Amino acid sequence: MVYGMISKKLNVLVLSHTGRLLGGAEMSMLDVFDALAKKYDVKPEFILREPVMGLAGAIRRRGWKYHALGYTFWSDGNPPTKPEDIYRNARQNSGAVKSIEQIIKKTKPDIVMTNSIVCPWAAIAARNQYKPHVWFVREYGDLDHGRIFELGREKTMSDVDSMSNLVVTISKSLESHLIKYMPGKKVTVLYNPFKIDDIIKKSKSPAPNPFKRKSSLKLVIAGNLAPSKGQLEAVKAVGRLVKNGHDVELCAVGKEGEPDFNNQMDAVIKENKLENRIHLVGFQDNLLAYVKFADLGIMASRKEGFGRVTFEYLVLGKPVVGANSGATPEMVDDGKNGYLFNNGDVGSLARAIEHYTKDKSLIAKHSDASKRKAAELMSGSNNIDALYKRLAMVKNEKPKSSTKNLHIVKKLQDNLKLATEHTKTHESLKQKVRSKTRAQAKKYYHKARSLKARITGK
Repeated sequence: MVYGMISKKLNVLVLSHTGRLLGGAEMSMLDVFDALAKKYDVKPEFILREPVMGLAGAIRRRGWKYHALGYTFWSDGNPPTKPEDIYRNARQNSGAVKSIEQIIKKTKPDIVMTNSIVCPWAAIAARNQYKPHVWFVREYGDLDHGRIFELGREKTMSDVDSMSNLVVTISKSLESHLIKYMPGKKVTVLYNPFKIDDIIKKSKSPAPNPFKRKSSLKLVIAGNLAPSKGQLEAVKAVGRLVKNGHDVELCAVGKEGEPDFNNQMDAVIKENKLENRIHLVGFQDNLLAYVKFADLGIMASRKEGFGRVTFEYLVLGKPVVGANSGATPEMVDDGKNGYLFNNGDVGSLARAIEHYTKDKSLIAKHSDASKRKAAELMSGSNNIDALYKRLAMVKNEKPKSSTKNLHIVKKLQDNLKLATEHTKTHESLKQKVRSKTRAQAKKYYHKARSLKARITGK
């Protein structure tokens, strides 16, 4: 098909796995549609998971519409195990599919989209309504965030393939992962269309300098505190460097983690006497205002799909010390704009940082290379123009049909059937209890009447 013959106008209905504005998936979704709406005739409308919070406000400010619905996930860090929770979720999610179908009938989108791999409900509804569906897969799910796929990875990916006309992912690394489970021609890579000027502007906002030592090498690691994000390894690496005579500080920007992880962090800090060198500043609305004070950024996540914060480091001219996993090697050219270290290896991380403690002139050299790398990532064949062309082609494709062979639909049906059986069993037990109670009451009534007759002679 020739691109010039493609219809330009696109109305898109997008499902978000949340109504909050906390993570990279939600912010990246907004970035994509900001770019598409600015350059092309693309009109998005959103479905947000209740409770709707910050994401709803961001959508309203852009003049877009949204619908709020209740639904859960088909992958979770702590999937439900109690029968009543499984049944309740199945009923809610089945209801959400029906509600989304009604929204599709009313809004008549050209394409239905799903943002992130967490929720399949819009994909099912699109298939029921014979609408083309595009899936934005922004994460591995299990390998990076520790989520457990209800169906298992292979069946989940099989359903993603079956329900999608196009799968858009955020890095070549994630693309390589996905094409193990679906045809490569169905998958396309989009590097998120970041607004470089906005990143620079946000970094200039005022914030207290978290670092205390004038001559230290200043490191920053951004992200909510969690084992998968590598903050603990970063703290241990700083402890090792300080012990070896290097003047290093680390600022960690991000929401507190689970109590056990926070306690581990505190114990390592105390054990290595790093109280004046590790600065935990918590969640910040504008983390870039803190990043600007650092000499270099650390990306220690175990399996990053495409590190939003890594890109922000590059834009601000920060050399990046990154884990040699996921998409980080696509962004960090070892020895040019930073250094790669072996994922999860504290010694390897410490040695990568040590390059800069031994030769601080590398900071300026790698800073310039970081800015060039950021510009390079925003150009080329993995940009918003290439995505728009693929979306416009999908609009004219034959929609997927029939959900009968989908693993998730069968699972929902099984769970709902089980729910019905559970309810019947529950009602049966209640009936038995009532019958037994009535029988006992009747028995005691007759005993009482017999006793009364013996006493009174009546």
